[in-house]
Amino acid sequence: MKRGLLTLLGIVVLGAAAYLATSRWMSPSTPSGWLCREYGLGPECEGRLRELERDYGSRCGPYCASMCEANGRLKKLVIDSSGVTPELRAAIAETDRIRTEARISMLEHIYSVASQLPPEKRRDYLLRVLPRLTDSCGNR
Repeated sequence: MKRGLLTLLGIVVLGAAAYLATSRWMSPSTPSGWLCREYGLGPECEGRLRELERDYGSRCGPYCASMCEANGRLKKLVIDSSGVTPELRAAIAETDRIRTEARISMLEHIYSVASQLPPEKRRDYLLRVLPRLTDSCGNR
């Protein structure tokens, strides 16, 4: 009985160690961590990329909040209207305006990140992140 418990404990410990080792390697905690591992960048570059992440995060959040508000207004107008009214057109235009500003901000961030990469790796990075900007067509 004692040997069985020790064997079970050993299996659990090895499993936990394997999980921790592979989860850290397989799923980095930050986008900058993934980027540095993917493109073989050093720690100094990771610091610059983390700063870009923080900057973009502070700009991205307000766009999400604005989009949620605008979508809420649009849904209410659609439900309360019997046709396309000037108010409904304005609400659609507002969601498009916010989406456009958010996409421009995202593209600025993407180019900022790309500028930190070696020239031979920039194109690959841009091709990888482009679907984030063009995902509305379902061409992932």
